[in-house]
Amino acid sequence: MPLDHEPLTDETLAEVIAFVQASNPFAQQAWGWDVGRFVDWRWASTVFERANPNWFSEHCEVFRDGPGIRALAIAEYGSESECILTAGPDPDAAAFVLGWLVERHAARGIGLRFDCSDAEEWLRELFESAGMVEQGPSGVDWEYDLSDLGDPAGLAEGFTIESILEARDDDYAGIAECIQAGFGSETDHEPDLRNLELNPLFRPELSLFARSPDGRIAAYCRGTVDPTNGVSSIDPVVTHPDFQRLGLGKAVVHACLQAQRAVGGRFSYIGSAPEPAPGTYLYRALRPSKKNTITSWGVP
Repeated sequence: MPLDHEPLTDETLAEVIAFVQASNPFAQQAWGWDVGRFVDWRWASTVFERANPNWFSEHCEVFRDGPGIRALAIAEYGSESECILTAGPDPDAAAFVLGWLVERHAARGIGLRFDCSDAEEWLRELFESAGMVEQGPSGVDWEYDLSDLGDPAGLAEGFTIESILEARDDDYAGIAECIQAGFGSETDHEPDLRNLELNPLFRPELSLFARSPDGRIAAYCRGTVDPTNGVSSIDPVVTHPDFQRLGLGKAVVHACLQAQRAVGGRFSYIGSAPEPAPGTYLYRALRPSKKNTITSWGVP
């Protein structure tokens, strides 16, 4: 079944966001993509757009069945990794998009990989029928029922939990330094943090951090909430190496989950590397209501 398709543009962006909202929670549970992740990707990646004005049109394709959107293909980082978002299990549409992606990546001379929930048997059947190879677990998606969070995490003496609701201009540099040190990154993350403010779902009260007694940013996480369906997510979660093993990561994440519930969140999702990677003990300790294994599929 052929579908019409065109690249993402600023003119279709609002329609695409509405499609991602309508596709959840399915898109989150199958691919790890809620609308928060989509708008974060769109606005945080404006640094790539400045270098290449066609960046978004090259990395997000909109597929239509008549006037309505049937599927999206997104290459989040502009590399071999892709995802195919549909409003529900849709083997026909996904098969068409998959065929298009296989041809496109082959023409560009780059590999093709998908990371999706191994609970989606229809995707397994689709990839196997296309001759793709299962490459093993690549991550975990942790689900939290925001109606059942348990008691707040304890906080080390002298530390405080704050949001960027009030003084974010003063704190962005410290948050960026925490992210850089925590992930061993050389990237300056402050421009990305400021770009995220421009997205239509940005909520400053969902960006939380732990402040040390001497005023440093010791841990940080950022949450999103989709007001149309209550699907929420948290990414990133990071603790500065100087302040690890103090329970600060658990404290900021629990505070973020509470804040998400307060603004209409129903379920929140956090992605991680496969167990027993660093961080997975924290996410298990927060009492998830469900855990999905994410599996990679690739072209042999």
